[in-house]
Amino acid sequence: MVRVVLLGCGRWGQNHLRVLSSLRDQGIIDSVTVVDPSQTARDNAHLADNTFPTMDGVEADLAIIASPAQYHAPQAHQLLSNQYHVLVEKPLGCSEAEAAQVIACAQENGRILAVGLLLRFHPAVELANQLISNGELGRLESLRFVRRSKRGAPPEGNVIESLGVHAIDLMCHFMGESDPSAVNVQGDNIEARIVLEFPHGIEAIIDVGWQTSQEIRTVTLIGSNASLRFDLDIHDRVFLISEGKEKQIMCKSSISPLEAELKNMVSTIIKFRSEQPWSATPDYGAALRGVRWTERAKQALAITRPH
Repeated sequence: MVRVVLLGCGRWGQNHLRVLSSLRDQGIIDSVTVVDPSQTARDNAHLADNTFPTMDGVEADLAIIASPAQYHAPQAHQLLSNQYHVLVEKPLGCSEAEAAQVIACAQENGRILAVGLLLRFHPAVELANQLISNGELGRLESLRFVRRSKRGAPPEGNVIESLGVHAIDLMCHFMGESDPSAVNVQGDNIEARIVLEFPHGIEAIIDVGWQTSQEIRTVTLIGSNASLRFDLDIHDRVFLISEGKEKQIMCKSSISPLEAELKNMVSTIIKFRSEQPWSATPDYGAALRGVRWTERAKQALAITRPH
């Protein structure tokens, strides 16, 4: 059985705790410990087996880092050095060099390191990849991602780093794990449009924003034969549009991406223990790519922000 420690029990940490407690009740993991220096956060961690202000004396197999972004890399480095397997929320680091150092630490200590790019585990994304592979869409011609949130922007937050990173990773994932050739950005820290240019003239247009009037989380893939559309808030179906007709296709699974991500991490640890082949999701090249292009998009934002 896998013992889990969750570092950080804020808004997203609470989501982790809710799913982890369900996995514990299903017998998939053994226990959940929350570590947070905030007494309020610890008091709100009702679903945890134990809570502590620091890692002192905490015994676990898997550490999940859901603390503020500036702590991700140093905490991951320390935990990997102490022989924990680690799932760290995005971003892996505040720069590509920092992220690379964390990956090197995982390899040096022979530990599993995963990054929380959980849309890769969305049932609709898995089905979309299947439809791309079997030729249902034909050749991809353009991609669109819209994520608008009614929530207020976090203090000192940047919408590209908070919301855009998932879109950047997903667009590259659909493009066969390709790197873009260029990125163009318009907007500001609250609302931005990111355009990723891929070879052969294919563009991925990403619109992300805080403080909007309604929640929107949609993905559209346009191919030479057909188009595909799905809502990231709906986990069990996609819509295929061909010759003016729309067809609903059901996914094989309907579990949430976070639950799928955590189950995958637990199964990877079990493979590790039994000396079976295992791989991190995303792989380390994709994890670095996400940091690299998010960093470039943020740099482009400072240049192209309208006056």
